[in-house]
Amino acid sequence: MKERDEMELHRKMKMIEGEYEAKTDWGKIAITLDAIPSYAGGKGRPDEILALKVKFAILGTDIALSIPVLIELAKVGYSDAIVDLNEFCERSISGEQKSHLEIPMIIIGGDRYRKLKSQERQLTARFNLIQVPKRIIG
Repeated sequence: MKERDEMELHRKMKMIEGEYEAKTDWGKIAITLDAIPSYAGGKGRPDEILALKVKFAILGTDIALSIPVLIELAKVGYSDAIVDLNEFCERSISGEQKSHLEIPMIIIGGDRYRKLKSQERQLTARFNLIQVPKRIIG
């Protein structure tokens, strides 16, 4: 896709970027949307990542998770996007590219609070693909 289109996509994503807060009966939930350009002159996979970050407190500890929303401008559509999805996954597994996926795990045990070392594991994920028309960005 043309770099001009990729830049326009990033500009649109920057418009929704920010931190939002929801209050519940048991506390607050902070939601952050972070627009991360990844297009790099046509070499990025995908073109944009919208990182959805959620923070809240539960069971006496702070929880943070991050979920990437992959956004790809693809001239042909599905077939081009699948190539980029596969490349994103391969680069994430190799460590070449950050996946922006962080899953919390609470361990209940022992007699005190401890911040433990983060772990990295490979897992299977489901990617729910949705195609929208190009006119959405410009």
